[in-house]
Formats: sequence, structure tokens, C-alpha cells
Amino acid sequence: MTSTTTPPPPVSAENQADEAAAGAHLIVVSNRLPVTLEQKGSEWSFKLSSGGLVSALSGLKREMSFTWVGWPGKDFGADDRVKIDNLLKENACSAVYLDDETAELYYNGFANSILWPLFHYHPGEMMFEETAWDAYQRANEAFAQSLAAVVKDGDLVWIQDYHLMLLPRMLRGLLDSSGRRGVKIGWFLHTPFPSSELYRILPVRRQILEGVLAADLLGFHTYDYARHFLSSCTRILGLQTAGDSVDAGGRVVRVGTFPIGIDPSKFSEALATAEVRARLGELERRFAGERVIVGVDRLDYIKGVPQKLLAFEQFLSQRGDGAERVVLVQVAVPSRGDVEEYRQLIGSVNELVGRINGRFGTIEYTPIHFLHRSVGFAELVALYAVADVCLITSTRDGMNLVSYEYVASQAQRHGVLVLSEFAGAAQSLDGAVIVNAWNIEEVAAALALALAMPAAQREASFRTLHKYVAKHTAAYWGTSFIAELTRVRHAADAAALLPPLPAADAAAAFRRATKRLVVLDYDGTLSATRTIPEFARPSPLALRTLQRLAGAALVYVVSGRTRADMDRWFRGVDVGLAAEHGLFYRHPPSAALGAEWRSLPAPADPLWRDAVLPLLQHYAERTPGSFVEMKEAGVTWHFRNADPEFGEWQANELRANLERVLAHRPLNIVNANKAVEVRPARVDKPAAVRAIVAELAGTTTPVDFCLAAGDGRADEPVFAYLAQEFAHVPLFTATVGRKPTAARYYVQDVDAVLSVLGKLTEPAN
Repeated sequence: MTSTTTPPPPVSAENQADEAAAGAHLIVVSNRLPVTLEQKGSEWSFKLSSGGLVSALSGLKREMSFTWVGWPGKDFGADDRVKIDNLLKENACSAVYLDDETAELYYNGFANSILWPLFHYHPGEMMFEETAWDAYQRANEAFAQSLAAVVKDGDLVWIQDYHLMLLPRMLRGLLDSSGRRGVKIGWFLHTPFPSSELYRILPVRRQILEGVLAADLLGFHTYDYARHFLSSCTRILGLQTAGDSVDAGGRVVRVGTFPIGIDPSKFSEALATAEVRARLGELERRFAGERVIVGVDRLDYIKGVPQKLLAFEQFLSQRGDGAERVVLVQVAVPSRGDVEEYRQLIGSVNELVGRINGRFGTIEYTPIHFLHRSVGFAELVALYAVADVCLITSTRDGMNLVSYEYVASQAQRHGVLVLSEFAGAAQSLDGAVIVNAWNIEEVAAALALALAMPAAQREASFRTLHKYVAKHTAAYWGTSFIAELTRVRHAADAAALLPPLPAADAAAAFRRATKRLVVLDYDGTLSATRTIPEFARPSPLALRTLQRLAGAALVYVVSGRTRADMDRWFRGVDVGLAAEHGLFYRHPPSAALGAEWRSLPAPADPLWRDAVLPLLQHYAERTPGSFVEMKEAGVTWHFRNADPEFGEWQANELRANLERVLAHRPLNIVNANKAVEVRPARVDKPAAVRAIVAELAGTTTPVDFCLAAGDGRADEPVFAYLAQEFAHVPLFTATVGRKPTAARYYVQDVDAVLSVLGKLTEPAN
């Protein structure tokens, strides 16, 4: 496995499975259950369905047991549901029931008409409708409710594909509310993930990303797909990302690449059966004296069947009259024939087949054998085995396991694999002839190269391909993902155990106290972070909440904003203020300590700005969307409105230059949220809070209740200091968003902060 995450120790698939299964039950969730239900009289039976996901997970099933949750294919009455549920339970399955209208709009209306074309770089095929989006949300919610009824604390939940991208967040909310915080959720995408520039056209782009980011581990077939996803998180959600993770509000979500495989033994064993050997002999006699190229595709616009036919036509046109005959056997499995775009595709493919056969065919020779239908497994293996070349011309494809199946069937012939660079398998299958499927001349030349390749070179390429396919099986894919999810599960994860702030307990302690202290961060805690400082004023709700709270407590708002902004925004509200990260502070009038602004000790040299300001202005000019904010004691370069990736790159460069320029000055270079700030040394929030608490201690009544809330790294030392200072009084410290923290609790967002503050002053029931 190629993974962007830290790989587990090299162990066998069996040992990985044993490790993953130890102490945790696995639940696999997909759009469809892997069964087809049949009714005979009043009794129900089922048979295993076919499909890529079923085949892949069947390999995992041999290594470890799991429960499969999914939609059974249609809706059923109440009596039938009871019988079906009992039948499925006996076979480790569980059904999610959707009404027929919701199922149609969710599956065909949104998943296959919006996400499928977008993820495969065909935005022109998208047809966004609110009714389909609503159905997609309802279906994901139904899955969440069904899962919440069966998931136990400590279980592993593995969600599959683009049909269920809202499910991780919905399920996480239900599990957290019931105290099941030990559940780990994985999600895997079986398609490509498009570049951020394409993905951003999706009207519900934020909701989809936020949905999957509630998982603990996100899996993709290739690093390209993972990289595109990470870029979308940065550019659309403004989140910090690394090569293998996303910082989702302080909670680290792991991102890895896990190329899927097949069960190669299934093909090697089939080649030894009498049925396949007999059919292979028939095909060899039928194509005696001819070279065979095989293509097996679903007839979908992403599979590049027209491109394949055009390349084959070009290849034939370049061959002399005396050249050996070459035939293309193309299996085109029907797909969504009721959709207009697919009907047009079928028409164009039929036209191309007729034109090429008419141009190059004779009574004795038919260049293209076109099968617009599915073929049985024995027939498929025989076709793979008889072919000299397998041609795959996908224009976009998540992985394309036909390439693996062909290799697994070529132990005798050592055929050549010609593979589109736009299939995910191209990044794994070293030994294939890689082509640009859109370049007809290049594909035609690759066919000529493949058919003329010497036997020794064919064998060497085959051995390289077969070694990879034999190792990276479906079971290896599944157990690798589960092993990584297990590793994430067992890693130190303080955030998962962090409880929400108990508002009722805080309110009860607040009422019992006589001198109450409340310390609040501003941006991201009392007010959502704004891109323009002038727009960051507190909401009327925040001001009303603080005014009521100030009647019963000493309230301090600590911010990086200027004291002019703080004075203007909180005029008439009886709260204490700390500006510029604590350099300036003043007490509320009710503290009876004087309402004048005070300051922490600051360096006397005012000339440092002359060295810093030109450098910051230079970067503001070089970085569109960035600007410089002047404060009384500090200077900040903001890049929240800049391109996120370019802004981070510029910020790193700026910090390096500032460290060189300011090496011997008593100044701090602070990495703020989408900003770089230069301010006097020994000036920070903890210093301001310590000064405030020390001055309050000089009054007659000691503090007997303290609550503090903040959302950033700068608030962590404040939480740690308060835990020491008020170790023997009721103390409630909370970070905004669940993440590793020195705080004792978390609150979800700004609205939750204001709600908790409001409950403090409510009368007891």
C-alpha cells in the first residue's frame, strides 16, 4: 500500500485483520447491501450480488468478520421488513429502508447526476436540483439513524463512497449526544476526487466537505485524489492541512491513500477449470492467425470507449495490406440506458463500430467484435487469457480493476497492458504502457508497440505487474485500511474524551458563588472570525448576553483587537477589556479598581516599526488579498483573504525574514490565525490575565467561581494558568470546537458559547 499516513509495522493481512478486530466490531456501510432479495410466497430469500465493492470486500470478509449495513434495493411493508430483518441478521447484514421517492432522488437525482459527473470531470452533465439535494440529506440521515441503533461504543464504522458523504457528520452527532465517543469512523472514496477549481462549482461544496471531515480516517485510491481533497479543504473551508491530515477545528482528521485490488486467486483458479479451458480453446481456434486486443468496460462516458475505437481505427489505418490481422473484442456492459446522455453515447459507439467494420472489414475478417452486454465469469476469464493486449482508455476512472483482472489471467501469454494515465491504476501498475487516452495518435502507437514487443520484454513487464497485483489484493486493501483506522483509534486522542461544557452544573455553581470571574476570548469565541477587522463588531445578542452577565459577575473580554476598537464596540457594557493580546487592559467599573486603561511593561524602543513596516507592506503588495493592520504596540499582516496556499507560502517566507531582521530586538513574531503579528516580547494573554487576577486579589472578597472560554492556541496558556490559580474553586474552562486542549471542556461554536453564558444568569428551576 502506498499511504500518506504513517504506515503500520509490516505484517501479514491476517495479522492486520486480527489486530483490527481485537476488541472492536467492524461495521461496513454502503449505499446498497450486497444482496438481491427474492420472495417465494410469504417467504424471503436472498443471493449475493455482484459488483466491484462486493468483490473487494469479499476478500476482506475472508480475513475478518463484519456487519454490512445498506439499502436493500427498494421499500417494503412493515410485515415484510420484520422477515427481511431477521433473514439479514442471520447473514451479518442490516437494512436501511428508504421510501421509493427518496431513494430515486438521492441515488439518481443527486449522487449519480451531481457527484458522479463532477468527480469524473464532466461538470456539463450536472443537473442540480434542490429536491434531489433534500433527498440526499434525508437518505444520509436515515442511514445515520439506523446505524445509531446498532453501533456500540468502541466499534469501527467504515463508510463507502460518494453516496454517503454527509453520513460521518450526522452519525458523529448522534453518537456524541449519546456518549459513544469511542467509535471511530472511516470513509473511503471509490472514485476520483476532482481538483479544487472544479469541485468549487458544486453549490453545496461546504456541506459535503464538512460531512466527511467528521470521520477519523479518509481514504482515497491515489495521492492525486487525496491532494485534491486537501486543497479543497484549504481553499473552500480555509482549514490547515498537511500531507496526511486536516485540522478540522482542532480535531485532526487523517487522510491516506489505499489502492484497491482484486482477488487474483479467483482468476488463476478459474483458468484451471474445465469450463474456462474449453472456452479458451474455442477462442484460440476462432482467432487463429489473428492478434487479439480486449477491452472490458461499462458503457459510461468516463470509460473512453469512443476514444478507444478512434485509436483502433487510427492503428488500422497505419498498417499495410500484408500486416497480420488484429481484432478488438470490446465488451460494453450496459449502464443507465434510460438517461439521455447514455443513449447518445450508445448511438455514437454503435456508429463508430459500424464505420470501422465497414471500412476495414471483409467477408473473412471483422475488426471489431462488439458485445453490448454482460458476459459470464468463465467467458470473461477466457477473453482475458486469449488476448495479446488489454486496452483501457478511461478519461477518468477511480481505479479500474479490469487492468488487475487482465494481469491475473495472463500467466501463460504474458500479454501487454495499455493503460490510460487517467485511471487510478496507472499510478500503481509499473510495467504497463501508459498513454494519454485523449491522444488518438499516441494510443495507436502504443498498440503497435505492444503487439511488436519482444517476448522477453513482455515477460519482464508481466512479472512486475503480477508481483504488484498478487500482493495488493482486495483483502490487503481492506485490512490495510482497517489497520490504519485501528491505529488512529488506539492513538492518544484527548479530544475524543473531552466532554462538552456542562451548562447546568456551571449555572448551579455560578448561583452558589458570591464573587464570579468570567474570562472570554473575542474572535472565534464571542464573534465569528471576520476577514475584515472593521466588520468584527459583536452582535446585538452578544452585547445583551454580556450586559446581563456583567450584572452578576466580573467579565473580561481579551482580544488581539486595538483598544480603540474595543472601546467603541463595548461602550456602555460593564465589562473589563484587554486589547492587543493583553498589552492594554482595564477593569469593569463594577470592580471598583478604576476604569482607566493600564499596560503591561513594553520595550521603550519605538524605532522597531521602521524596520518591520516596509517588509510587511512589501508582502502585502506581493500577496493579493492581504493587508497590514497597525496597532498601538504591534503590527499585523493579514492574509485571510489571499489564496490560502499562496498565503501560507508567503507567510512562511515573511516569518523567516522577520526573524533575521528582528533577531536582537525584544519582540515576538506570532503565528496568528491567517496572520503574522509582530508585538513586544513578554506581552500575551496569560500575562494580562495574571495581572488582572493579581489586582482582583487585592480586593476584600476572593473569587469563588471562574469560567473561561477561547478558541485559539493563545488561549491554552490561559486555561493552564487558571487551572493552577483556581484549583480549589469551581472552574469551568472550555475551548471552542473539540480538539486537544488544556481546557476541561469544549463548546461547539460561538452560538453555543452565548447559550452557555445566557444560562448562567437564568433563575434556577
